[in-house]
Amino acid sequence: MGNLGDRERYGVMFLAIVVVVFAIYFFGIRTLDGKYDELVVKRQELQDQLDYYESLKTQNAATQAQIDELKTNIAEVEGTFLPVICAESIEQYVLKTFEDAGCPYLVSVEAQDVAADAVTLPNGNIASDSLILKRIVVQYSTTDGFNIPNYNRNTTVITNGVADEALWNEYISSMGWQGTAGIVGYNEFVNALKTIEAVDPDCIKINSISIKSEAGYILMTAEIDFYSATFNSRVSEPDMGAPYITWAGSTNINTTGGHIGQPFIFDDPNSEWFMVLMTDQDAIAGDRPFATYYSNAIFREAVNSQTLAGVLEAGAAPIPGADGEEVPEE
Repeated sequence: MGNLGDRERYGVMFLAIVVVVFAIYFFGIRTLDGKYDELVVKRQELQDQLDYYESLKTQNAATQAQIDELKTNIAEVEGTFLPVICAESIEQYVLKTFEDAGCPYLVSVEAQDVAADAVTLPNGNIASDSLILKRIVVQYSTTDGFNIPNYNRNTTVITNGVADEALWNEYISSMGWQGTAGIVGYNEFVNALKTIEAVDPDCIKINSISIKSEAGYILMTAEIDFYSATFNSRVSEPDMGAPYITWAGSTNINTTGGHIGQPFIFDDPNSEWFMVLMTDQDAIAGDRPFATYYSNAIFREAVNSQTLAGVLEAGAAPIPGADGEEVPEE
């Protein structure tokens, strides 16, 4: 170096500086740049992971809200079924409802198990849960406007095996044709069914109602269905086209006037059947479930000895228009 001139010395020094700067860049700054890029990538990965966890937390909250909503909906649907079926309790409720409505003349009551259709799941499998259906069939009677009603088994002249003479005389003196207005039970029967149907329309359905005219009175039968389930999971749309769901018969029906059942004598002066009398044989036919045994026996004997016309005339109030007098307009 001592033999080098100033120019050469400066050149060597400059070269040395360039080498040092290159070494610093290559082994220092460049390395730091590479680590910085790695850190940037790592930070982005961590941010992505954080965003993913945040989205999971949000989705979990939304999923939990959906689960809670579904549980609420399922609970509401489950509430539309009776939790259990107890035939004795259902019969007791039905009979009390009819009696409270003023329709006490029970003829028969029966509880039936009805086979329900299996529930099909969306995947086509049959659900292990099932629908439970208990049908209560009741038959009641109206009165006939003449006999002493029995009010099930409560009204009787026999108490502890002894006849109550005063009560006997009271009942016997009350026997007599009261007119068709004295025939009670039909409206009370309808009102009782409306009460039962309205108490819980989701799980109590009136399956059928039928009436049969007997000798001056009417037998009325109703089938009342009570629904329960081991678990509720309806997955199909109901068929609303069935004839028992949508009325498929005549719609032009006169719902006013007329008569339900045949009384002993039609005492409505506005009726085309006015003063038409039931035959003696028909009048004493049937079991007369509403009447006491003695009033029924007295009635039968009276008809056999006096004819129905004589019995009604002897015990009846005057029938408007029966003797040709003018009938007042309502």
